[in-house]
This record gives sequence, C-alpha cells and structure tokens, in this order.
Amino acid sequence: MNIKGKNIGIGRPLVCVPIVEKTEEAIIKKATELANQPEDMIEWRMDWYEECKKTETLSNVSNKLAEIFKDKILLCTFRSKAQGGEKEISRKNYVKMLQHLAQHGKTDMLDVEVYELEHPQEVIKNIKQQGVITVASDHDFTKTPETEIMTEKLLYMKKIGADIGKLAVMPQNRKDVLRLLEATVEVKEQLKDYPVITMSMGKTGMISRLTGQFSGSCVTFATVGKASAPGQLPLDDAVMMLNKISESMEK
Repeated sequence: MNIKGKNIGIGRPLVCVPIVEKTEEAIIKKATELANQPEDMIEWRMDWYEECKKTETLSNVSNKLAEIFKDKILLCTFRSKAQGGEKEISRKNYVKMLQHLAQHGKTDMLDVEVYELEHPQEVIKNIKQQGVITVASDHDFTKTPETEIMTEKLLYMKKIGADIGKLAVMPQNRKDVLRLLEATVEVKEQLKDYPVITMSMGKTGMISRLTGQFSGSCVTFATVGKASAPGQLPLDDAVMMLNKISESMEK
C-alpha cells in the first residue's frame, strides 16, 4: 500500500505522531509545529477535542489539518472511553461521526473500533466507498490476550474488509510482549500483503515499538510532547533507532 509516496508494510515502519489537544487553536498550532518534523504520519485524536461531538466542526478541522499535512498521511481517530479514550460515545453517534468524516472531511485514514460496533463490516464498506482507508482497531489496556486470540482478531479485521488491522495490548511481563510479536509474525506469514499495526504498551512493551521491520508491524507511534498511549518514544529517538535497525537489516 502506497499513500502520498510512503510505502506501508515494506521496510522501515512509518512513524506516526498523535495530536492530543483540546481546542482548535491548540490543534492547529501543534499541527504547524509538526509540519516540518520527520514523522511520516499524523494521528488526530478527536476524542481529546472539546468540540468533538459536533460533526461539522470535526470535518472543518480535518480539512485544515489536511491542508497543513499535504505530504504526510493523516489518520483521524476517535478513541472511545471503552477502548482507552477520553470520552464516552454511543454506537449510533460513533457511526454517524465516521460516516460524516468520510463524506465531508479530508483524511487519508479513519480508525474504526470494530469490536465496539454491531455491524462493523457495513461501516467499513461505507467508509471505503468514500475513498478513505480504514484502520480496524482493538485496544486492551489491562492485559495481553492469548496468542491465538490476538491472531484471530487481526485476521477477523481483514475478513470484514479493513485495509489495515491494528491491535494494542498491555503486557504483564516480558513473555506477553513476545506473544504479541508472535501473533504479528503469524498473521504476516498467513497474509503477506495485509498491513498490520501492533504494539505492546507501557515500559515493558516499549521494545515492540521498534521491532516492526522484523515482526511485520508497519507503523509505530512516537511523541512530540504529550503521548496518546503509554510507552511511546520521543519522535527523534524513534526515527533514529528505526533508521539504524533498517540500515542493518537491509545490508
């Protein structure tokens, strides 16, 4: 998959930086600061935005962000409270938000919390019809499921039509981190052309954010300022280490 000249799923994982600001002014200011930074992607975490329940406002802000990030991939995400986000939202309003953004906003990708929806396949289909790439996601901030369950979740996301599958879990020990990597490798061995994003969160799981070129995870999240999840590395450090790993692996 190639978006804006960036290959997703080949070589070094892309680096994505989240924007987690509360006001439009702060969002645009942060975006302007990030415009010339070395990240490949931007994730606008809409659930942090104080006006996030107003769909017209969301699409207007996404349009402004798309103008700023012409050469970077823009991912728009509303992370629900149930999945570790900032705000509660009903399923009905969540679907309306996604559909409105796909139709009236400007974004390259939309995050879809597939396990919070009754008919995720229909939602994904409708978004893709608008020419927007879907990132199916599932987040567990308390534990790491069994390896087979993680594998099944990622394969299910592909089955229902998602362009990219994303899974984030919380490790209790180092073996949990290894199991997340094992699940990622297993999925990539079954479906080589299916881009997946996986991470083990927190300090224990930090290493998983750097091993994507080995395991098959195609994007890692880094920070410039506030983090959107535990264990994210500073942007400059992440880019430097991923570049070094990639150079060594490609020699």
